[in-house]
Amino acid sequence: MTDTSRTQFTVTHRLGPAERERRTAIAAAARELAAEHGYDATTVRDIAARAGTTPATVYRYFGSKDRLLHHIMVEWAGRTAAELAGGSYPGDVADRVSAAFQDIIRWAAQDLALLEAGIVSFRATADANDGLAVWQGLFTAFVRGALDDPEWADDEGKALTLGHVLVACMLDITSGRTRPEETCAHIDTAARLIFR
Repeated sequence: MTDTSRTQFTVTHRLGPAERERRTAIAAAARELAAEHGYDATTVRDIAARAGTTPATVYRYFGSKDRLLHHIMVEWAGRTAAELAGGSYPGDVADRVSAAFQDIIRWAAQDLALLEAGIVSFRATADANDGLAVWQGLFTAFVRGALDDPEWADDEGKALTLGHVLVACMLDITSGRTRPEETCAHIDTAARLIFR
């Protein structure tokens, strides 16, 4: 018989300046290695060596290579959302969302090895407690940036739906099945259907 009465909890502690610096150095090293070599050739041992630390420290701060690469992908998405906010996309809602999401695809495709590493980590962490919840907020931030409306709410699940299409498009790019411009046509169709 399984004991289901146990309560699961998480303990968090604030990182001091030296710890934040070490964590940032680890993330930067992982980003560089993934951009240079892709997912498979990026190892925790190599990340630790480039960051000037130990594999145990990498695991301490991130738990796994996938969580570390997922962290990098979330950081990239956060910066991307901020860049979209200043874009002042013209047209109606569908035009603006389509143009912004096409920019996301183009920006991601510029760094294919890093995108591939991020997509693999996305799939590996999607079942984690924070995996998809984090991305739902980022997809909403992308639409807010496209519309230049920080108050826009995804009450109908439109950003989440288009976000799933975006992830599928990025999978297509990393698999080599589709060129970025073909993928932009797919995201344009999806944006116009969802945001009409």
